Amino acid sequence: MKPLRIAIIGDYTDSKHTHRALNDAIEHCRGHLSFPFEATWVATDVTPEPASLPKYTDGIWIAPGSPYKNDEAVYRIIQWARENDFPIFGTCGGFQYMVVEYAKNILGIQNAGHEESEPDAPQLVISKLSCSLKGQQEEVIITDKESWLYTILKSDVITGFFNCNYGVNAAYRDKLQHPPFVFTAFSRDGEVRGLELKGHRFFKGTLFQPPLDSSLEKPNALIMDFFRSVKSH
Repeated sequence: MKPLRIAIIGDYTDSKHTHRALNDAIEHCRGHLSFPFEATWVATDVTPEPASLPKYTDGIWIAPGSPYKNDEAVYRIIQWARENDFPIFGTCGGFQYMVVEYAKNILGIQNAGHEESEPDAPQLVISKLSCSLKGQQEEVIITDKESWLYTILKSDVITGFFNCNYGVNAAYRDKLQHPPFVFTAFSRDGEVRGLELKGHRFFKGTLFQPPLDSSLEKPNALIMDFFRSVKSH
């Protein structure tokens, strides 16, 4: 059987515990899936042209670790996957860059930026969180009962594991929430924690990091479903 191929777009650094956790979480899934798969890190400064990605991979995971060596390459990949109905999953930095890409290319916020990498951008749709979530856990409220998160996790409230300092700027939240691009989960005080593009084969993002809540005995359900969803197509 030909293995499923997953490209992890990000600049792997062994000293980042979130990168090691991502690798570990992928290994957790192997004994629980009925098909073989390969997951390969692809550094952002050597990514192929997006249109050629189907030659190398069946699905894309935009990994944590922003700013990336080549931010523009990440944005191009997200845009291509969105426009071509190609499966893409973004966690932490990946989630943040999905928001910026959609803001620029669909919502017409041409000067949309990410405060970490573009602090002088006129419209910071991703900004520094009021309270850091580095190494933190937090209750996440899933508000959309028809969302991917609720369908897979079957719960209104989950514990999210985070390692970030940036998220959706509250001043832009309502403007960014523009169906079919919707925010599906929030913190107790209303900060965005999950998104999806309705009608897309698989365009999902979480500010929290599912690999940090995975074990050999109980692989993270969201990661498992990502692999299964890619395989089903």
